[in-house]
Amino acid sequence: MNHEQTKGICLYHADIHTGYTHIEDGFVLIRAGVIENVYSRLRFDHEEISRSYEMIDIAGRMIFPGYIDTHTHGLRGYGVEEGQPEQIAGMARVLPEYGVTAFIPTISVMTYEETLRAIRAIVEAPREPGSAQILGMHLEGPFISREKKGIQRESCIRDVSVELLKEYWELSEGTIISMTVAPELKGMRELVLEAQKLGITLLAGHSNATYEQMVEGIEAGILHSTHFFNAMRSMHHRDPGVVGAILIHPEISCELIADGVHVHPALVSFLVKEKHAGKIALITDSLRPTGLPEGEYLVKGDRVSEQGGVFCRIEDGTIAGSALTMDRGVANMIEWGIDVSEVVSMASLNPARIYDLEKRYGSLLPGRRADLVICDRQYQIQRTLIGGRTAYAREAGAWTI
Repeated sequence: MNHEQTKGICLYHADIHTGYTHIEDGFVLIRAGVIENVYSRLRFDHEEISRSYEMIDIAGRMIFPGYIDTHTHGLRGYGVEEGQPEQIAGMARVLPEYGVTAFIPTISVMTYEETLRAIRAIVEAPREPGSAQILGMHLEGPFISREKKGIQRESCIRDVSVELLKEYWELSEGTIISMTVAPELKGMRELVLEAQKLGITLLAGHSNATYEQMVEGIEAGILHSTHFFNAMRSMHHRDPGVVGAILIHPEISCELIADGVHVHPALVSFLVKEKHAGKIALITDSLRPTGLPEGEYLVKGDRVSEQGGVFCRIEDGTIAGSALTMDRGVANMIEWGIDVSEVVSMASLNPARIYDLEKRYGSLLPGRRADLVICDRQYQIQRTLIGGRTAYAREAGAWTI
């Protein structure tokens, strides 16, 4: 449907999770790419609404806000590490198949020259109709702990440098939205202050900080954390470490990889009980081969293959990264007994809030962008709408949107 047309779209007979509330047998009004209203069945007047809207019966399916993946390195053969604009555009094209309507491509720790190429690639990536929105970029380093580097290249880890951050910022044309740092590093407070001036959200991650060092980071303004539990100092009864600080302090939010491997499902349930669900953001941390056939792939200089739902180094079996997609992460969380509305918020509203984007993204409220997913009862994506238009349809149908 052309947005220039005056007639809007009405999706009705739907099980709606808005990000804030749950509406059974409700409907969503969309016009010109924006949500006009969301009603319950009690206020539904089919005859009146049909005069101004194209009526589309969802037949009891679920409607969620579009998922927002704030930490992904690639999928389906497209990767940030390639440093090519078309690679970023390729990610944006395929992400709607997994319910993702907006994302933050993430740059790993690489050489100075590779990092500059990756930054330019994200800036120059074509923004194509029907593709997931590129919200900015996430630098996962280079100011991280060598002790908790994970598979990040140690030779490319850098000492904290405000000047280097400013250089990256200028090259990004002001689109760096987030950065993973180790709070314990020398010079971190100065970096935090500069990041705040630039509007960059800092995440504690790849960190070997003690509890006291983490508290200092929180006091300075590091209020989010990268792939919680992974690549960070564990909790000890004499030193709560990074993990303990995040659990103890309610003000700090956290990313979560819900593949059941990076974090055990029982620990996920514990986290949801101990930390307010509004402080958890589901991510994939997916790598370039995610969604490709089984085989060996080269990622960040390592040969990897998928084993048990994650990518592992062929050389030593070390976990090299995630093979998760957002739709699978949402389904996993629900299968583990987490409330559907809470899970939906973790995949959409919470990321939008953390990055101060909730006035446009992350919920099904009047005035928000009409970015949404329609799922069946097994939480499989049936259709993804971006700006009120179909970006992905599992099956061809009679819909005109």
